[in-house]
This record gives sequence, structure tokens and C-alpha cells, in this order.
Amino acid sequence: MKIHFRFYGLCFLLLLMVFSCDKQEDINPKEELGLETHQEDHLEGKKELNGFLIGYKVTRKDNDYYLVKVAINDVRIVATIDYSSEFIEIDGKNVILSIKEKETLLLLGEELSMYLFKDGSVDNFTIAEYTLLRLLEYWAKSPKNYSYEKIVIKGKETNLTKGNNEGITCIRKNTYVVAEYDNNNGESFSDRKLVNGERCLGRCGSGCPGIFTIASAWTKDCLDHDQCGRVLGGSTNPFDRNCGDEYGQAADDFLFGVIRGCRG
Repeated sequence: MKIHFRFYGLCFLLLLMVFSCDKQEDINPKEELGLETHQEDHLEGKKELNGFLIGYKVTRKDNDYYLVKVAINDVRIVATIDYSSEFIEIDGKNVILSIKEKETLLLLGEELSMYLFKDGSVDNFTIAEYTLLRLLEYWAKSPKNYSYEKIVIKGKETNLTKGNNEGITCIRKNTYVVAEYDNNNGESFSDRKLVNGERCLGRCGSGCPGIFTIASAWTKDCLDHDQCGRVLGGSTNPFDRNCGDEYGQAADDFLFGVIRGCRG
């Protein structure tokens, strides 16, 4: 009798394992991500994550011109990117992303990256994929209580009233570069820093290493913002009085730095 029970028990476990494997194979990664459209010039989806409903859409409108819309519950940010002229317009209608909302955007980017670059290589990304991932990471890195007023950047021309946008200046890892920034009172600071010497100092992104951060740039504006945050607390300052301008000036570095070849 015991032998029969063991035999039937083993058969049951075997069937359970087969069923579990079949069920896992039936899971569609695109469905798990809420990825509804995945084409070279159109990326769109909707997903519940961390208690939020996130909608994302990237479409190519004309040649190198892309329109990006990201909504997290009732919060929405729209960006237009023209890669040929290196033009950026980001408009969040003065919304302020909470820490949890930013963590959720970063998590979405990580999950998308794991799916898009599951072979561990980012050599064959489309511009639509790249644009969405870079903006998700950029928005997730915004300082605490940062108000998303409209940002317009074309080359060194910008609508930002504070600070000086340097355009895109590549920097190299393991070299020393002078970081320049100011506080809310206009007092200027400059520190000679080792690029990549402290928590990826100078890299346009949050956290490293990892698949999500492979395709990222190393630039002067990102170094300025990183160092400002470390010294003046721009990432935790309740009103972002000090480093919000450095953050805004790094938008073009996030998007165009890799294409310019600023890979460190």
C-alpha cells in the first residue's frame, strides 16, 4: 500500500511540475509589461505597478521628431524631441512627482529594459525605445519637490531663467573635471572631481551598474548636477532651491549624450 501511495505521489508531483512549466511558458512578457504596441517608430503600453496605473506612448511624427506621453494616475508629462536639431520640450504643467511615483517610473524602466535587452546587449535599440527609457530615468532622478515647469532646450539656447546651459560636453571616466554649480543665492562653487570616482559621478542616470543604465552618457552638465546634489542637497532639498537649474540643464545630456558618443 505504501508503495502505491509513493507511486501516485510521484506521478502527481510530476504532473504538477509539467503543468507549472506549461503555465510559465504561456505567460507573455509583453502582456506582463502591458506592452500593447511595439514597433520601430511606435511604443505604447499601460501597466499597474506599485499601486499606480502607468500609461506610456512614444510615436515618431516626422523623421527624427518624437512625441512622448507618460501618465501616472492623474499626473501627466509630455515631451517632444527632435534628434536632428537636438531640440527638447518637456511640459509637466508644474506637476510634482512624489518619491513613490519616481520610484515607480524607474521600476517600469527597469522592467522594460529587462525585456528589451534580455540578451544583455543594448547595441540594437530603436530610437523609440531609447527615448522612453532615457526620459523615464531622467524624470525618476528629479530632485525632491521639483516642479515640472516647461523646459525648452535647443543647443545652448534655453528658456531656463537660472544657470547657464553648456550644451553637451563629453567627459571621460577616471579623469578629473571641474564641476561648476551655484546655490539659490547665486553663490558659485567649483570642485575638481574624479569622474566615476564616487557613485558614478558624472553619469547621466540613477544607480549603476545594471542593464537599465548601460546606454547612458557621461557629461559635464550631469557632473555639475551630481556634485551640486552631493554638496548642497539638491536631491533632498525640500524646495529644490539650489540644484533644480542644474537638473534642467542636464535634460539634453540625458537624451543626446549617448548619440553624441559621450559613453565615458
